Amino acid sequence: MEIKKDLIKCADELGKQLIALSGKIHNAPELGFEEYKAVEWLTGFLKKNGFAVKKGICNLPTAFAATFETGKPGIKKPSIAFIAEYDSLPGIGHGCGHNIIGPASCGAAIVLKKIISKHGISAKIHVIGTPAEEGGGGKVHLIERGAFAGIDAAMMIHPDIKTRVRSDFLANKQVRFHFYGKAAHAAASPHEGINALDAVILTFNSINAMRQQLTPDIRIHGVITDGGVRPNVIPDYCSCWFYVRSKEKKDISMIYNKVKNCAAAAAKATGCRFKAEDGEVTYFPMKHNPAMENLFRKNLEIIGEPENLTDIRGAGSSDIGNLSHVVPTIHADIKIGDGLKGIHTEEFCKAAISKSGNEGLIKGASLLAMTGYDLLSNPQNLNKVKLEFRKY
Repeated sequence: MEIKKDLIKCADELGKQLIALSGKIHNAPELGFEEYKAVEWLTGFLKKNGFAVKKGICNLPTAFAATFETGKPGIKKPSIAFIAEYDSLPGIGHGCGHNIIGPASCGAAIVLKKIISKHGISAKIHVIGTPAEEGGGGKVHLIERGAFAGIDAAMMIHPDIKTRVRSDFLANKQVRFHFYGKAAHAAASPHEGINALDAVILTFNSINAMRQQLTPDIRIHGVITDGGVRPNVIPDYCSCWFYVRSKEKKDISMIYNKVKNCAAAAAKATGCRFKAEDGEVTYFPMKHNPAMENLFRKNLEIIGEPENLTDIRGAGSSDIGNLSHVVPTIHADIKIGDGLKGIHTEEFCKAAISKSGNEGLIKGASLLAMTGYDLLSNPQNLNKVKLEFRKY
């Protein structure tokens, strides 16, 4: 318990620097794969605090890995990773609070470095900078290119409207449908045209008719990205974009094929040609690890942060889900703000730089560091986490 108090004290002492770092990232929002400033600030902070830093890992210019190792080099030892995110949203900046995530993970790593060095614990601590969570799937690319090889467990904390240890995410596969028809004057010679917009509308109607036969966890939502130019011209090209989500990884391909069949049938009915363009990455649902979640939950009790177990909001999708299928992973939420309805809003963006946001940042760094210590200092904890990962 004394060591946990020491971890909390170290996080508090680092607080002003973490808040300053969060503020810089918040005031200079960068979209996915364009987070050059954030990467410079985060890696500079880590390097200043004794971490070996590599930027542009896995051929992703705004990804990075920072590592600190104690004990004899070359000897196998427990290895954990704190996950940093730092991309923003178009239009509303850090409306998802990613300005808090990167500094919280960096703070946790630095605090934990001090403690394991002080107590002679042999271990590796990593901070992995993962760009483009908001749609680009940076973690998916990093997984495929080996960035998480040799890591025993990974964790991160996300600001939210409530504090909760377990985050549920849905699998998510994106697809764009392109329909090609024939232009004609809509009043004078409509019979000479082939209406691509009709194909788009039929696609939406077919998907809506299919919903009755879908389980409640399935989510299909789309937008018309090109609906024609003028009302008096039969559109010869139109397109739409869909997200297809499911609770189970095994269901995503089946649902996607049903959606694709709706588009193919609409093309055939209207006489259009069509092309399906898959999204670059597929997000997986979260694979939970109760052992690591329970360690984090006990640390919530230590700092006196209540967990919200009554929130019944639906789930979105994140590339952290993919990571959870490769390495035991937790994605905990820490509450910031009061009376907020949700994330991805201008109100949440303001909360991410408020006093409450700053408090959530420091709490998050403490909680991550404490959970990391539980794994690195006690082989039984880490072994149980690994066993549950193989079991579930």
